Amino acid sequence: MDNRRTYTAEELNMIYESVLDQVEEGVVISDEENKVVFINHAAEAIEGVDAKKSLNKSMEELYSPTENTPQHSRHAIVLNTGIAANEYYNQYVVKETHKVMNVIERMFPVNLDSRTIAVYSLIKNLPVMKKSMEQSLELYTHFQEEKPRNGTKYTFSSILGNDITFVEAISNAKHVAQNQTNVLIYGETGTGKELFAQSIHNYSVYQNGPFISVNCAAIPATLLESMFFGTVKGSYTGANNTAGLFEQAENGTLFLDEINSMDIALQAKLLKVIENRSIRRIGSERELDIHCRILCALNEDPLECIENGKLRRDLYYRLSSCILHIPPLRSRKSDIPLLCNCFIRRFNREYSQHIRRIDDELLQRFLRYRWPGNVRELQHVIESAYSVSEKNIDVLQLNHVSPYYRSFFAGVGDGGMKG
Repeated sequence: MDNRRTYTAEELNMIYESVLDQVEEGVVISDEENKVVFINHAAEAIEGVDAKKSLNKSMEELYSPTENTPQHSRHAIVLNTGIAANEYYNQYVVKETHKVMNVIERMFPVNLDSRTIAVYSLIKNLPVMKKSMEQSLELYTHFQEEKPRNGTKYTFSSILGNDITFVEAISNAKHVAQNQTNVLIYGETGTGKELFAQSIHNYSVYQNGPFISVNCAAIPATLLESMFFGTVKGSYTGANNTAGLFEQAENGTLFLDEINSMDIALQAKLLKVIENRSIRRIGSERELDIHCRILCALNEDPLECIENGKLRRDLYYRLSSCILHIPPLRSRKSDIPLLCNCFIRRFNREYSQHIRRIDDELLQRFLRYRWPGNVRELQHVIESAYSVSEKNIDVLQLNHVSPYYRSFFAGVGDGGMKG
């Protein structure tokens, strides 16, 4: 005989509310009409709202987007699709308090009989986490020197940025790293493609294996083929038995940067390797199985590369099941102050300087500039000031930047967008 007590619906609700009110994350639940049915104590504290006054109000009545967020409720999106939203950075305004929220949020549907009857979000308040987050992000940024590890220096902890699209790119890369699929990374020059590639490697099952990086644009096609596949002795004059990069990357990762610069014929051979997971050394008749992950990168839009004959369409389709786009710096300008502070700390150590900050006027010029060279260009601009300026500078100003780079910002102080 089962003597367990049966709880009433009212008692169960009290239990569930009591548990949710002890959770450190904010919890907001909306029903199938996208109206709020529950807000826990943590969400009240984070958003500064009264939970009781908020009940039965639509999400649109309670919250409004900012210029950095979609012009519609993410709750409504999850409600309509029934698909959970991975962890992402969100910004919105609480209408009751006019408070701008910056949070890390996850969102999940509650599905019943093929329909979504509720949506709940779990919210972490960034201002509360800010100090520890900044310490963590700034300590482990890829701009700092780290001891090389299996051919790498960077991990996801090395990536610096709080912009919504950039944080989503990091989140997507982490999910991709956990499977063994091949990946195509797309980002302009200077956005950090190798940083992401190394981070994916160090977050994957291949992390204990080697990480081998090749810039396909820097090596002639004739050399690139022998580097990839290896050679057997006598295959051509001076050739020896040499393992190619696919073999050298055994149980690790081979990162092929700027594959749009690779000869089209060699792209065909790369496609065959990806499909068959085997290679044949130049001059050999024997097929060798390969056991490594292949990451490829483009510094131009992949569809434009196809149209311009720089990328094989079949290779693109073979890789396009998993594309990671790294946004350019001009699309994540809110990260510029954070990046500047990090560079200043780094170069203060390297050049024995004691610069505290960047002048407000110079920072405004940085925010208006388009940064065609992305984060790498920002790094070079700031380092140029350390290279040519006097010692004992307290605040970094435009006149401290080298004349070459200074000219880039001459027309952006009045709202222009030079660059």
